[in-house]
Amino acid sequence: MKRKQGKTTIRQMEIDDISAVYHLGEKLFTSEELPILYRTWDPYEVTDYFSSDPDYCLVAEVDGKVGGFILANTIIKEATAWKRYGYLSWIGVDEAFQRTGLGLRLYRELEERFRKEGVRMIIADTETENEEAIAFFKTIGFSPARRHVWLAKNLRRSANTDSRKARESRNKPESGKI
Repeated sequence: MKRKQGKTTIRQMEIDDISAVYHLGEKLFTSEELPILYRTWDPYEVTDYFSSDPDYCLVAEVDGKVGGFILANTIIKEATAWKRYGYLSWIGVDEAFQRTGLGLRLYRELEERFRKEGVRMIIADTETENEEAIAFFKTIGFSPARRHVWLAKNLRRSANTDSRKARESRNKPESGKI
């Protein structure tokens, strides 16, 4: 069943979109669902990409609201075969608009921008168990996954760590606010 989608525009992210993108990502990239994700979703993910490579930060605006986003950047490696790579770091589509082609539209706009800048290879990664993301990437032409093993170890908190965290939380603004 295809969901109905309102008037949609794919455009470059603007400063006023940062909060909406962050909060949408907060709904999509939870630590409960992705407990060992090596990157965590936090306000810095959005602001770092937006401030460092804004041409590759896109939003899908649906009926005046952010319904999806993509955050990416370019990497230049002079001593490699392709020299300029695109790295797709985050792509998220509100559950109300998933399976409508919105993610594909975001990706196609990103790919076009990469092509114009001379990018010859795009890299993306996801967890092995994220079958939906893997299927999406295969659909848009990414090569079959190659295994790359990330190892994780949870460290127990010590009494010193707990007291340090308590001090830090007293000196920090309330989290989750942008």
